[in-house]
Amino acid sequence: MTVPQRHSWQPPAGEGLVARAPVSFATGAAHRVQGRRWFRDTERRDIQAELAGWPPGPAYRFRSRIGPVVRGVLTGAFLLGVLALAVVFDGNVPSGSGPGGSAPLGRSEDPENEETDFPVLWAAPGTIARTLPWELDPARRPDTDVTHLVLTDRRLLVLGGLRDPREPWEEVLWETDLSTVATVERRPFSVGERDFRITFTDGSWCRLTSLEGEPLVSCLTAA
Repeated sequence: MTVPQRHSWQPPAGEGLVARAPVSFATGAAHRVQGRRWFRDTERRDIQAELAGWPPGPAYRFRSRIGPVVRGVLTGAFLLGVLALAVVFDGNVPSGSGPGGSAPLGRSEDPENEETDFPVLWAAPGTIARTLPWELDPARRPDTDVTHLVLTDRRLLVLGGLRDPREPWEEVLWETDLSTVATVERRPFSVGERDFRITFTDGSWCRLTSLEGEPLVSCLTAA
C-alpha cells in the first residue's frame, strides 16, 4: 500500500502555493563529467570551501578523454558481432537507438558547461546563488533527507525534510523573492531531460534536476 505524500509546510495566509517538486543539484551525464558536479565562480574556480556553512564534500576529477574512444571501438566491435549473428540466424537487423534501445543524450547546447565541465552553481562573490543551501547536494545530505523547491505567488523556496512521508516534517532552508529570478530554462542535454537552470538577476545561476519537476518548471517559466 502506498502512503500518500503529505507536506507540513504551507505558505502563510494571503500567499498562494503554485507548485513544488523534489529537487537536487544536477549530475553530469557526458562521459568526462559523468556522475560529477562542480561549484564555480565566474573565473571557473572551485568555490566549495568558500560557501558559508557548507560541510566538506567530494572533490571530483574529470574523467579521461581517452575512455570514450577505447570504449567506442570495443562497443562498435561488439555491436557488429551482434548484427552479424542477427543476420545469420534471423535475417533481420535489430532496431533501436542504441544498446538495449537506450536513447542518446543528443547534442549539447552548452558544451563548455555540460561536456567539458559541469558546474551546478555559477556564482561570483556576493551573488544569490552562493546563498543556496548545501542540502541540495545529494553527495552531502543523508539518504533519509529530501529537498523540495517550492514556488508561491511571491517567493521561491527550498525546503528540507525527511524522505519518510509518514513524518511530514519540513523546514525552510532558503528563500528569495520572485523578483530576483531572471530566467528558468530546461536543459535537454540531461538524463530524461530532467535538468533545468535558474538564472538570477545578478547573473548567478544554479542547475537543478527533478524526477517530478515538469509542472514546477512550467510554472516557473511562465512566472
